[in-house]
Amino acid sequence: MATFDTRHDQMFPHLEAEEIARLRRFGEVRRFAAGDMLFHAGGVSPGMYVLLAGQVKIVRGDPLGAEALVIDQGPGQFLAELAQLSGKPALVSGRATTDGEALLIAPDRLRALLIAEAELGERIMRALILRRVSLIETGAGPVIVGPAGQGDVLRLISFLNRNGHPNQFLDSDADEGGRALIERFQVTADELPLVLCPGGEMLRNPSEQALARCIGLVGRVDPDKVYDVAVVGAGPAGLATAVYAASEGLSVLVLDARAFGGQAGASARIENYLGFPTGVSGMALMARAYNQAQKFGADLAIPDAVTTVETAPDPAHGRFRLNLSYGDAAHARAVVIASGARYRRLDVPGVDAFEAASIHYWASPLERKLCAGEEVVLIGGGNSAGQATVFLAGQAAKVWLLVRGPGLEATMSKYLIDRIKGLANVELVAESEVTALAGAEGALRTVTWRHRKSGAETTRPIRHLFLFIGAEPNTAWMEGCPVRLDNRGFVLTGDQLGPGRRPLETSRDGVFAIGDVRSGSVKRVAAAVGEGAQVVAALHGYLADSLV
Repeated sequence: MATFDTRHDQMFPHLEAEEIARLRRFGEVRRFAAGDMLFHAGGVSPGMYVLLAGQVKIVRGDPLGAEALVIDQGPGQFLAELAQLSGKPALVSGRATTDGEALLIAPDRLRALLIAEAELGERIMRALILRRVSLIETGAGPVIVGPAGQGDVLRLISFLNRNGHPNQFLDSDADEGGRALIERFQVTADELPLVLCPGGEMLRNPSEQALARCIGLVGRVDPDKVYDVAVVGAGPAGLATAVYAASEGLSVLVLDARAFGGQAGASARIENYLGFPTGVSGMALMARAYNQAQKFGADLAIPDAVTTVETAPDPAHGRFRLNLSYGDAAHARAVVIASGARYRRLDVPGVDAFEAASIHYWASPLERKLCAGEEVVLIGGGNSAGQATVFLAGQAAKVWLLVRGPGLEATMSKYLIDRIKGLANVELVAESEVTALAGAEGALRTVTWRHRKSGAETTRPIRHLFLFIGAEPNTAWMEGCPVRLDNRGFVLTGDQLGPGRRPLETSRDGVFAIGDVRSGSVKRVAAAVGEGAQVVAALHGYLADSLV
């Protein structure tokens, strides 16, 4: 059942008079008249409204312009979801149906409330998260119109899903509404997918960055603000740094080129992370960390890629200037490199032609739905590959699991090996490698692999290939930030550079490295989180010394 039905009371709690009285110090009273729009989808809401009197109708629009009622809210209830926590554009609209008044709490004061009023703040934060979950389930946000399975459609939907942003999809081949929109706007096939943003803007096959700007997912970074620390990368290590640093009073900016969560966010299920005995999806775990960082006041600019890190020309702007892909710049007193690793690509002719629609580097519900009832090939023998295999086997007709080695024992946790052995629709093919891909118009049709010992080849009708063949350090962007690397390209830190370096500090003073990008790090989510916490102590020491 939908979250709206199963957790309605937690999503829309009624605050008692005494609780509202405690909130008054965080906001100011605003009056409104019947028919007033308190906020509208696509526009930045001024904050959270706590209704003192009157009624407000919460609505969301559908792709053809009609309104759908979400809920009517009255005195004692509050109007907000996660967007209001960080001052992002609203995903729904709020229209007053009667005269009334409300306590308006601006985003910065809302964050202060969540920290100062622990018990009440917990109830409010839970409601904000559940409301976002419900909006994801019901399809609020931008509307993507195009052919199901098209590479660019999958690219944009995956981008929004990875960033926890609600979205809707209309199949232009099968949905009358989708066809009507294409006809209305006279969109040609090469301009698909069409994207309708909540604010009314229309984009034709946009880049991820253009879509993010349109929906307000990322705004301009203030070039005049000097942060205590800029964190490059929003995976487990980067988000942990943001949470611990911001909670201890440091001003924090987190930047990532694509989405929060990194490779951990793409994991179908993590079962060996401390405190989650029944397991947790990587997306759920990383979304909690992302929201936690916002709660403590960290600024997150995602997607916004760092192109170079250089010494700031003006000491008043801190020590470091980070040049960004949009042409903006950010300034910070210290930098933490948490850029993780990049997925390795398959060295087989034709890979480029199929990457958009048929070759995948993670297994989310979107990919699993595409593979329902089909055979798929998955390459890789690590834990991520094992988790993806189990996840895909739930809907795929068959999963061919290919590994180069003699088996899984040397590279995969025993609990995953045992689980895979119990799946009748998974076949392990050891000592094998893919030799050929075939298809047409960007869509894969067959995959051929060779058994290394016998030389025999097998060709199967496969439309989706999953690659979990490891990763390389994501350090290519660091050309403008010269730090010493080991012979495999990972960043050297601390004692690896000789005596006198702070823990986790690189060869450049004030620049630290943590997580998968660091030489010698343990490639586990828990280890990355630990380094994210550890680096904050080193940051405090560096910042204190730099003021002397």
